[in-house]
Amino acid sequence: MIQFTQLEEKHLQAVRNIYNYYVAHTTVSFDLDAATTDKMRELTLHADSRFCSYAICDGVNLIGYMMLSPFIKKHSCARTAEITIYLNAEHKAQGLGTQALRFLEECAKEHGFHTLIAVICTENEPSMRMFQNQGYKLKGILEQVAFKFDRYLDVAYVSKLL
Repeated sequence: MIQFTQLEEKHLQAVRNIYNYYVAHTTVSFDLDAATTDKMRELTLHADSRFCSYAICDGVNLIGYMMLSPFIKKHSCARTAEITIYLNAEHKAQGLGTQALRFLEECAKEHGFHTLIAVICTENEPSMRMFQNQGYKLKGILEQVAFKFDRYLDVAYVSKLL
């Protein structure tokens, strides 16, 4: 049984481990260097409670995390959030991302968000498919704006009105 629980300080090491896997081995994250616990705290534990983060647990273990974070830190964009989901590599392609996405969309509605935006490397085809299958529309691709693993990467923006 999958559970979504409010992300807390006690989860940060597991969250960091999941994130750093993607930093080291994939283009899912655009970071080049492993994240510290302090960086993960800054990314996931927001002072504004509307920008919430959740641990994804299988009953015993933390197997992923997800969050709503500011897309643009301007007052006029206060009803827009960036949506992010990371799963432990062993738990991908099991429908958990879709469950997490639906849960976060409900949280976003409860917090008064109007628009959700995901920022995805175009090489991450499973993520692109998942978001588009849930009604997110491709709004643009920025070509060759990231450089990782000796190659340029394109970045897609997909969004959904709630």
